[in-house]
Amino acid sequence: MLELSSGAITIDGLDISHITREDVRSRLTCIPQEPHFLTGTVRFNMDPLQLFSDEAIIGVLEKIHIRDSLPAEGLDAMMEKVPFSHGQKQLFCLARALLRRQKIVVLDEVSSRHVPLPPSNRV
Repeated sequence: MLELSSGAITIDGLDISHITREDVRSRLTCIPQEPHFLTGTVRFNMDPLQLFSDEAIIGVLEKIHIRDSLPAEGLDAMMEKVPFSHGQKQLFCLARALLRRQKIVVLDEVSSRHVPLPPSNRV
């Protein structure tokens, strides 16, 4: 996310210093140790650019096993009213990453807390 002062980072053989920072950021998904959410609905937090259908969003929430934790309003629930545990918040961020289908997912402090993946998503 920062400009390099030395060395090189290549992705699929492409030196990222030869493309714009915005282009690099648009091709990566980052999952922070401390999840961040926007003010708004679950739908908006999953897909702020409105690129995906409700069915796609629900499908990924089911895959991550957190759909049943949503309030009765479902995707229309305000994010700050969803009673997610810390681990479920991290899983929500993983669901966003899966929805975007990026080739590269950067996990911040992945080993600091144990958040198991559902069996169908293990590598």
